[in-house]
Amino acid sequence: MKLVGISSSRVDSLLARCAHSMSVMNEPAAEDSHFLISPGKITLRHLEKVSNPQSIHGIYPYRGKMSPIDAAQIISQFAPHSRLLDPFCGTGTIVYEAQQYGLLGTGVDNNPLACMIARGKTEPLDKEAVLIHLENAIADAQALTDFPRMPAGPARYFHSTTADQIMRILSVSRDFSPFLLACFYGAICLAARACNGWLWTSTSIGKINSPLRCIDFYSALQRKVRKHVDFVRGAPPAKIHIHDARLIHEIIPSHSIDIVYTSPPYFDALDYTGYYTKLVLEILDVDRARIRGGLIQRFATYRKDMRDALLAIDTVVHDKSIIIFVVGNRMVHKKLVRGADFFSDIAPWANPYVIEREYTNTASELWDSINATRRKEQVIVWNLATGGRK
Repeated sequence: MKLVGISSSRVDSLLARCAHSMSVMNEPAAEDSHFLISPGKITLRHLEKVSNPQSIHGIYPYRGKMSPIDAAQIISQFAPHSRLLDPFCGTGTIVYEAQQYGLLGTGVDNNPLACMIARGKTEPLDKEAVLIHLENAIADAQALTDFPRMPAGPARYFHSTTADQIMRILSVSRDFSPFLLACFYGAICLAARACNGWLWTSTSIGKINSPLRCIDFYSALQRKVRKHVDFVRGAPPAKIHIHDARLIHEIIPSHSIDIVYTSPPYFDALDYTGYYTKLVLEILDVDRARIRGGLIQRFATYRKDMRDALLAIDTVVHDKSIIIFVVGNRMVHKKLVRGADFFSDIAPWANPYVIEREYTNTASELWDSINATRRKEQVIVWNLATGGRK
């Protein structure tokens, strides 16, 4: 990945560890697709809720995360053993859900922290071994007499005792599996909320709420591990790559992908290294600028960057592939941009069909009101077997 502004070896360490280790318009029937279980087009049902707290996806509060319920209802319509690619996989929601339905999932993202969490969700593990490893790690952490202090920036958000416990665990985490690392990073976010009296939202941080509460981080980490460990299936095998979607042809064989299903980076420049992730990266002593420099999140270059990514994706699909992009309306420079129109224009594929819907009973309604958007989201589907290329 091409990153800029390096001032720390921690990014390289994180990269190395990663590398190692709804109102719905139902569409009428169309020509059969080889990868759809039932002949016809992708269909969606109305969703009264879009999150599922009783799942592995609460392991980390990543911004812009797709609804796992939404992902599952689309993935369930595809035949097992189909080869699915999410070129902007984030923390692996789509790849994980594909794994649950027996698809061969591959995820690509240029954010090493997100990729580590995606690996934690999808790589196989031995539950008992994980719990024993954690118990021993906590004992080793408690016995440390010398450990680094938390950097001043993130330390402001934690009670001093909680901060010391986090740094003790960091000191003994070098041999953590991706799952334990994902839980560790997620528990840091959870502890930050708890130290601040649970007054922050689950996806964004707020002001410091004094006096900070003392939270036993060891217990918080143990609870998170025990809550999520049973959700890891680990089969069929899934692959997670730290790579740039604009260069995806470098790591994915040509014409090898049956289904592309993704929610691309928001084109209003959402910062995927901000909020809770900013705290975690600062604690890990990772240069955010280096990671952010490799992500597609600048509006000024978004059109070209995304066009390059779509052209690269086109090299790894074949003439019968199905490509699904979940996009939204965005207010950019006081102008409403409809995601389906934007992506239909720049995509190399022809004749998409669009399912447009809006969510209800979610926090998104506030932003819809602010941005004067009625339709929150569109699902764009290109079926190359019937629509072809431009």
